[in-house]
Amino acid sequence: MVVERPDDPMAATIHAALEAALRAPSAHNAQPWRLSPIGDDRYRLWYAYADKLLADPDDRDGIMAVGGFFETLSLAGESRAIGTDIEFEPRHHDAGIDLGTITFHQLEGKPDELAASIDLRQCDRNPYARTPLPPGLVRELEALGNVLLAPEQVDDLVAEASILSWMDRRFLTDLTEWTRFDDVSPDGMTLACLRVDPLAEVALRLALRLGRLPRWLGWAYARRDVRLTRASAAMAILIVDDRSTRSLFDAGRRLIRSWTTINGLGHSWHPMSVVIDQPTAADLAARLGGRDAIAIYRVGHSTGVPAWSNRRGLERILVPAPN
Repeated sequence: MVVERPDDPMAATIHAALEAALRAPSAHNAQPWRLSPIGDDRYRLWYAYADKLLADPDDRDGIMAVGGFFETLSLAGESRAIGTDIEFEPRHHDAGIDLGTITFHQLEGKPDELAASIDLRQCDRNPYARTPLPPGLVRELEALGNVLLAPEQVDDLVAEASILSWMDRRFLTDLTEWTRFDDVSPDGMTLACLRVDPLAEVALRLALRLGRLPRWLGWAYARRDVRLTRASAAMAILIVDDRSTRSLFDAGRRLIRSWTTINGLGHSWHPMSVVIDQPTAADLAARLGGRDAIAIYRVGHSTGVPAWSNRRGLERILVPAPN
């Protein structure tokens, strides 16, 4: 349902910004965002239950992903001299959750400083250098609501969370649903993006076939997450004051700004979301003095070459408004 106005330069620019926004990240690359045209330059933004993860029963990941999509769209628009406003109006319906109405307009003033870096935002699952992060990057991340810890302060939580995940049928069902053993699927996680070599592919297929691993085998599978955590300059934890729909949406926006800042300064990031998805989230909160962690990710400098994940076309995202 792509709305075309070939003689309208504004419409063409909006279309380009929407195309660029498709690069927004989401858990399992599920891409749960939808836009429904409701008039010239206005769209209804919503989270689609069709792409809901079993391991996301409270819709935390889904709402944050849509918030991240909006921030990506906003920055992509500003890089093209387009402003993007949202009237936040959450509403549940059978197909998902409306988040609000987006309105595009000509940008007034200078674009956001991060607009020039939004196209650089990319997850990197390679090992990182242990070199300390630049003080300027640390200040930027802290200003966005991140707490930075040394990897050794949370590597035990990563180990336990990863083990519990491999023992969790919901986690493995989501992996089965969203892992793509090819390089052409427009959604889900390809082996190249996951950095899965032939031997690891055999192990992954075995885990998916079993549907749940015993703890001793989960320990073996968790070693990779632990190695990557330790091969980082820092672990960043994004904090929220509450888990209301608005707070989750805004957290998704802050996460995109954090990751874009990291990439824009020549560094890399990689989520370790299992710590938040498992009971280890309570242990992490205790180590943060009771503060609520909504996301955790590695940060550092990588010399590896990450793979780009695929995305659905805009025609899959622009859909009629649900009832």
